[in-house]
Amino acid sequence: MAPTKDPVTTPNGASTRTPAKKPANSAAKAPEKAKKTAGEKTPVKTKKRAPAKAPAVEFATYAKAPARTPPAEKSAPAEGRTPVKRRRKRHFPTVFSRLMVLFVVLAAMAGTMYALLRLMNGGAEAAQTAPTPKPTVQPVATEVPAPTPEPTPSDLPDVDLNSWELRLVRYEYPLGEDFAPPELVDVGDGQQMDSRVAPAAVQLIEDAKAAGNTVWVCSGYRDYDTQHIIYWNHIYEYTQEGMTEEEAHAKTRLAVNYPGSSEHQYGLSVDILEYNGQIMEPYICDEPLMVWLKEHCAEYGFVIRYPDNKTDITGVEYEPWHLRYVGTEAAAYMMEHDLCLEEFRQLYEP
Repeated sequence: MAPTKDPVTTPNGASTRTPAKKPANSAAKAPEKAKKTAGEKTPVKTKKRAPAKAPAVEFATYAKAPARTPPAEKSAPAEGRTPVKRRRKRHFPTVFSRLMVLFVVLAAMAGTMYALLRLMNGGAEAAQTAPTPKPTVQPVATEVPAPTPEPTPSDLPDVDLNSWELRLVRYEYPLGEDFAPPELVDVGDGQQMDSRVAPAAVQLIEDAKAAGNTVWVCSGYRDYDTQHIIYWNHIYEYTQEGMTEEEAHAKTRLAVNYPGSSEHQYGLSVDILEYNGQIMEPYICDEPLMVWLKEHCAEYGFVIRYPDNKTDITGVEYEPWHLRYVGTEAAAYMMEHDLCLEEFRQLYEP
């Protein structure tokens, strides 16, 4: 039986038992081991651990989505602070449903109105189709308006057409350059007239003022030269506006008589206005003075020489301010029947 060796104490204080010798190849190594056991300490062999292998990482071709963080917990509002209520977003289905309800209500109302209209129209059609009794027509006596009496030779005043009062003065019947009244008399505002008619004109002006009108004698007698200047000034103005000379003459004669054929040169006409500078246009016929002249001029032997709607006969536009003396009888007849001097003279022609 082989002898046993004493146990060897390790630096840690643990005892180890020397293993038994192997029978074959251990004879050569025995002296070395004996040396180690006699004077050297045998180190303790520790088992080395194999390093842990890192797991294989598979590289993906897409980006890794970030981790979703859980929503933060709602913190309780601070003491004494009113929590803010967040407005809830309206979703499309809610708004759409309300619109649908509104559409349905409107459609129902439209249907109701249509039904009511059909009922009303049906009743009206029934009323129209129902036979209505024909009213009994009874003859009613109506007054036939009497026609406006036309002047007859028996109604005409007894006047002499060849007298100086009824002389016709116009472009076709001129006076001439040298004509002048026998005598001129002042009638107011520096104007003159034939002495045979001046008293009647003065009386007319005084009575017009007494009736509350303001009167200004614009023009009385004008000689040939004055009329010539006025006429050709109008021609010049119209031609400067682009009219031809023929057009300028035609327009001028509607307001200004041709030199030598003016009633102002004859001395029996006068222009009366309300004030100096008043515009001489047909529309002033509604002014108080013009209305008074039309109503009372015949009482003094005067007429409106160029009345309204007579331009195609007289050749001159409506001039409510232009008075011409013809005598009291002729004036009363002409104003009553709305006649101009040309029409009055034609009544005496055979």
